[in-house]
Amino acid sequence: MYLIGIDYNSSNSKEVLKAYKKLLSEGIDVRLVEDSKELIDSVLRGDVLGGIRGNLSSSEVIPYLRKHIGRFYRASILRNPFSGEYFLLTPVGIDEIEEDNSFRDKITIIEYILEFLKDSNLFKDVKIGVLSGGRLSDYGRSKRVDRLIEEAVGVVDYIGRKYNVHIEHKGIVLEEYLKEGFNVILAPDGISGNLIFRSLALVCGVEGCGALVLSRRRIRFIDTSRSGSWDRYYNSVKFLKNLVNDKK
Repeated sequence: MYLIGIDYNSSNSKEVLKAYKKLLSEGIDVRLVEDSKELIDSVLRGDVLGGIRGNLSSSEVIPYLRKHIGRFYRASILRNPFSGEYFLLTPVGIDEIEEDNSFRDKITIIEYILEFLKDSNLFKDVKIGVLSGGRLSDYGRSKRVDRLIEEAVGVVDYIGRKYNVHIEHKGIVLEEYLKEGFNVILAPDGISGNLIFRSLALVCGVEGCGALVLSRRRIRFIDTSRSGSWDRYYNSVKFLKNLVNDKK
């Protein structure tokens, strides 16, 4: 059994190959797979200990993954620019929050993250920050802002009553959550989460490890952006390798 599989498109593989060669030089067992279905099947069968979507299109990978594990969400793993520690930003898939099921989707995402964190040593203490559409003092400025604030308050109340976990809603102020060491950031929806990820990672260069796939079925799979540089593929493999080691 090899450790981690990465899918890649050989015609556009410069960054993936650079990461692959560096990983091999460090003795990390990695295999390149040109067929995304082959990679996902091998992860689901347990033939590999983890999988990475490299530079293949998400339109090839995501529908096939969804067919086999059902509805899932993604949480980007990023370095907090203030503390240097990892935090999770979720959701980051543009279609991962359904407008008519937004509250339930957010509860499910948090529950999946809490399940994942129970089996890992990623965070010593979990601090969840729920973003909404404005500062608390902005309530009343628009129906959409009001709805997002009300929903965030409801999410905090529900999770706070059901789980013994630190969770807060401070409004839209992402910078305050990060300065205070919150390590799970729940965006208002997948589009805003994706924009936050792109702003931090692809514009400002914040270090990241791809995005964890979170679902009812436990699967070690990380989704990366085709716009990323070689070090994001490298970091994703190292992150998965550490998860595997944590379980031993």
